Formats: sequence, structure tokens, C-alpha cells
Amino acid sequence: MSRGLVLALSDQLVVNDYAGMESRLIQAMTDESIASAMVTDRAGKVLVHLRREKPSENPELFFEPRQVAPPAKDSRNRIGGPVETRWTAIEAGELLGWLELRTWSTNTEMVLALVARQYLLLGLLSAALLSTVLVTTYRRSLRRAHERERLLHKQNAELASKAFVDPLTGVYNRRGIEHEIQTILNPAEQRHLTKLAICMIDLDDFKPVNDFYGHAVGDQLLKAVCLRLQDCLRDRDLIGRIGGDEFVVVLLDCHSADLALTVTQRIMTILQRPFPLGDLLVRIGASAGVALNGDTPDAGIEVLLQRADSAMYQAKRAGKGAAVVAPAPEGPADDGVDPKPSALDRAPANGCEES
Repeated sequence: MSRGLVLALSDQLVVNDYAGMESRLIQAMTDESIASAMVTDRAGKVLVHLRREKPSENPELFFEPRQVAPPAKDSRNRIGGPVETRWTAIEAGELLGWLELRTWSTNTEMVLALVARQYLLLGLLSAALLSTVLVTTYRRSLRRAHERERLLHKQNAELASKAFVDPLTGVYNRRGIEHEIQTILNPAEQRHLTKLAICMIDLDDFKPVNDFYGHAVGDQLLKAVCLRLQDCLRDRDLIGRIGGDEFVVVLLDCHSADLALTVTQRIMTILQRPFPLGDLLVRIGASAGVALNGDTPDAGIEVLLQRADSAMYQAKRAGKGAAVVAPAPEGPADDGVDPKPSALDRAPANGCEES
């Protein structure tokens, strides 16, 4: 038993863990055959001393003597009367100190062997418990890492989604609508199979409403416009706000200019109806330009949006409430309508821009 106890005490003696040494000695003295247990340093200074007068008593901490004469290495064991005194050196490459165990000599070896087996079992149980704690801690850390990674992916997805959404109206912003159209038109070799119409819409008489009633009313009007656009379009059609009062509607599966013009005129009619905004009743209109990708099947998103934007400017010049379908370009340098600066090159300012 003393050897197993010495191994346990050596680490604690190196770091002067007196509480740990006391705990070890108390555990050892659960064997009622042990009368006294004492640990000293190499010079014989007593570090921890537990003693009891009878086997049935609990061991008590003693502070006397403060110094003892450690034995020579060749005379570690002394037996006298009913008590056996055994000194064991505590070593870890060098002599660290001494362990003195005093036991009542009745069946001493048998009792010591039993205690040694108990400490071996205790050591195995402690190792199993430590292993369980380590595995549980690792699994918990792994779960937390996976949860942090999941939350990070979720936050990144939310940020990416917000980057494509107009915060005022909840529809696509310029980047979002461009991304969606680009996705629809890819891969490039299959563009001729995809039929869609780009409808660029600019609100008429929005600036007077915004200037007279203020930006708050102007923002309410923009939200109401988006709700009406959503009500009159199919679920698969796309809506985007690319400027203060400029919108893009993408009509999917649109194979003809007549169909695109019919839907556009319906949108304009709906937008001409009065908008109830609290106590106010506001009237506006819209002008629109339409471009079909079937006219330029190999063109990319920039060309389609530019053609629709140019047609919309031509409609604005023709008068309020007009709609113009961009003709098919006759050549690479001619898009069939007067070139004007694209609305996609102008970011929305504070939610309301001049028409």
C-alpha cells in the first residue's frame, strides 16, 4: 500500500500541495489498521501528520512534532511492540521526502494488501471517471463548435439576403434583381431558350407628393406601389426597386411583345388608381419601357436593362402614362431607341427621388 500511496504523494510534494497530501492520507486511513500517517520533506520537517489512538476513531491532524530524524535508507522499517513503523522514501528521480505509516501489527500484511487492492480499484475508477469527463467535455465542445458554425452560416446567409433586398419595400434592390436575372439567363448557351420581358417603370408625379407631404408619406407611397405590383403579377415574376421611384418588373415565360405590353398597361392602370395613405388620397401615374430578351437572345443582363431603360425614357418624353416596347436592335451599335443614362447607374438616395 505504501508504494501506491508514495506514487500519489510524489506529485503533490513537488508542488507543495498540502491539502492534497492530507486528502490522500485521510483516504489511506480508511484502513482502520493504520494508527498514524506522516509526510516529511527530505530534511525531516513534518508537512502533514494524521493520528488516532484507536482503530474506530477518525484520524486527526497533528502539528507535533515539527521535525523528525528521517531514517537511513538501509533501515527504513522498525517494529516494536504492537505498533509497526514503516518509513518509505518519496522519490521522483531524487529524494523528495518521507512517508511514515504506523500500523497496529495484528494481521498487518493482510490488511495492507487489502488496502492496496482498494486503492488500485479506486485508481481504476478515478481513471474511468476522468476519461468519461474528458469525453463528455470534448463532445460538448464539439457540439458548441458546430452550433457556432451553424449560427455563423445562418448570419452570413441573412447578410447575403439583406444585400439583395430593398430595406424600405422588401422587394429586390438593384443588386438583387440583377443577380436574379443573371441566374435565369445562365448558362449563356441556353439563353435563347429562356423567354422573359424586362419592364422598367418610373412613377409620374411622385416628386410633388414627396415634396409637399414629406418623405414619410413618400415612403408609404412606395410601399403601397410594391404591394399593388405584387397583387397584379404572378408569384414567379420578379419585382425590384432600383432607384428612388424607379422599379423593374421581370415577366417570365413572356414570348411576345403584345403580352408584355398588355401586362405593362395593366400595371400602369392599377398604379393610376388613388392611393389611400392614412387621411390622404394620393394620385400618381407611371411610364414604362419594355425589352424582350427574345429580340437579343445572346445579350447579357446589361444590354436588356439598358434597352428597357432607354425605352422608358422614350415613354417619359412621349407623355405621362405612356409605355414603349424597345424594338429589336438593327445592329450591335443600335438598340432601336435613343440612348440615355441607365437608371441602374443611379443608386437610390433617401428613399424618394425625383421622377
